[in-house]
Amino acid sequence: MADYFFPTVVWPTIPVDAITPLEMMLLTQIYENEPDGDAIYFFASEGTNDCLWFNAAELREVLAGETVTPGGVAELVRDKLAALGADEEEIELDLADQGDDRIFQAIIRRCDQLDHVTITSAWTCSKMRPDGFGGGVTMVTADHILSSTTHQMEAELLDRAEYGELGCAPGHGSHVLLRLDEAEVRRAITAIAKADLPAGADASGVTDEDIRAACLQTVEATDLAVQHGSIAAVAARAAIAIARRRNA
Repeated sequence: MADYFFPTVVWPTIPVDAITPLEMMLLTQIYENEPDGDAIYFFASEGTNDCLWFNAAELREVLAGETVTPGGVAELVRDKLAALGADEEEIELDLADQGDDRIFQAIIRRCDQLDHVTITSAWTCSKMRPDGFGGGVTMVTADHILSSTTHQMEAELLDRAEYGELGCAPGHGSHVLLRLDEAEVRRAITAIAKADLPAGADASGVTDEDIRAACLQTVEATDLAVQHGSIAAVAARAAIAIARRRNA
């Protein structure tokens, strides 16, 4: 029999004063932990724990001091407690669907010291099983939770090996004809400054953030629908010609 392990680390460490009592109660069951000055380092030697057991009375007491927000973990706990039978003293919380990543996101939104949290896992096995090894990473910010795994990387690399850099079968590719590059915009600013910069303007004051905002504004204000339709028609005629020559 093979044993599967999912050792996991969370980085950076989380400031203690940014964690609510309920979040602390949950995270310390999901993860092992160690103090790191005024912060806590969360990790799991063999894998995180998604199914948590609590004394219902203790959980109610902690929940009483929490702010319940729609979709938050406090709402989940409140609803689970409300559904608990009158004679039940213990409660099980399954955080497989709404887990630690959303808890960390709530912490990030409140904590000025954190702009992201990275959760990195290795997948290992006590036997050399082909399905027993790999890994995954989840990047949590205030606005996004993004994940990727070695299985996804494997599929993407295989597609690139088989179909080239487009990475997908014919008929499913997306071809980029025009890309607005921020470095190119910076070079254009330099050229404009040398040629005909308006009086009183200073190109040296343009930051990378200014360029990013200007590019986003330009993309939003630019409609290439007509050009896109024309280019698609050109490609369609070219495909018909290729097929005609092949079948001639």
